[in-house]
Amino acid sequence: MNISNREKQLLINEVHRRFGKELNSSFECVQLSEHISKCTGDYVSAQTLRRFFGFINDNTNPSSFTISILLKYCNRNSLDEIVALEEKTQSNHIASSTLYTIKEFYNIELTPEFDFNFQKACENIAKLIVSTPNLLNELSGFLCSNPISQVFFFERHPYIDGLCGEYADYIRLYIKEKNTTEAKLFGNCLIHLGMILSNRKIEAEAKLDKINSIEIDTKMHPFVLARKIMANLLSSKNRNDTAAIERWTEKAFQLERKQDRYPVKGAYFPFYQFILADAFNLIGHYDESLEMLHIANTDYKRDPMGPIEDGYYEAMKLLKVNALYHTGNQKDCKELLSEINNEEFVFSSKKYFLLQRYHLELELTKEQSESKRSKLINAINTLVEGTGFSYFSL
Repeated sequence: MNISNREKQLLINEVHRRFGKELNSSFECVQLSEHISKCTGDYVSAQTLRRFFGFINDNTNPSSFTISILLKYCNRNSLDEIVALEEKTQSNHIASSTLYTIKEFYNIELTPEFDFNFQKACENIAKLIVSTPNLLNELSGFLCSNPISQVFFFERHPYIDGLCGEYADYIRLYIKEKNTTEAKLFGNCLIHLGMILSNRKIEAEAKLDKINSIEIDTKMHPFVLARKIMANLLSSKNRNDTAAIERWTEKAFQLERKQDRYPVKGAYFPFYQFILADAFNLIGHYDESLEMLHIANTDYKRDPMGPIEDGYYEAMKLLKVNALYHTGNQKDCKELLSEINNEEFVFSSKKYFLLQRYHLELELTKEQSESKRSKLINAINTLVEGTGFSYFSL
């Protein structure tokens, strides 16, 4: 197959990115061959890879089969796509020192007792990655395969605001690389949420079948358990299936009673109740949301020195404000809303919660000036356009 030197080098760069590191020795071609087979189901020999990467110089051109498998491995459709991507991102060049520093950070060996300061640092690193153009793409192979970044980038800081964009592709890579039952359930639930938020109802139903083929284990993280129930509640609402909503609501509270309470180790934040309060708000079941939030505020003690970002507590207050408003308690709703600082929302879902806040404020300003309402409408439209969350369209 004819492939120019530039195209070959760009494809080599893409393979390095997907593999998570550059190939520095002939032996690493064996590891790459195994990884390609694991990820694609297709086989490219280590010897063929040695020729392609220049460890063997015999002037042999790569076959169309080899090129197609390498493209498949990199989740690219053609060489033209890689060239176009390179031209699009070359103005956003990432310094190699930045990539090296982040990789070294995630290569730190952790002790069994998690260091809260390390977790705080992980938040800052995750924020840097998702806010810097092209950085997530450059690091994607490494982040998806590194055991520390799998936990402290994808699992501890799921980028909700990016679920309707390329981030969903990186979640798919994470699922392939980690390949555990919990990772499959966690990842597929996030992808399903993105489909719901972008009103891709048919795709969401197909994804729900995949989610429900995975059995719940009560030993799973509360975040994961709640996400499965949330997926079913949201899809049931889309189908107007009241019987299914009742069934999954009952399941939600059954599992809630099995959740650990503070001061059990690890029960620093009511993730389970938080996520389901959000789900109940989205489907308009506000009494159930308030019940979950009451449990969260009663049974979990906030530790100012703990590992949970303040933004989660601000978001939980917003969930309560929404539920209070829709159950007729406007006085408490307005008082609590005035206490919420938008800048403190956790970075990974800031736009998601701002959309919920602005919708509520629009309801509260029905009798106020058109200029204030116009600003809120413009803010909502801008956020919907930027995130793809057409679920919140006016």
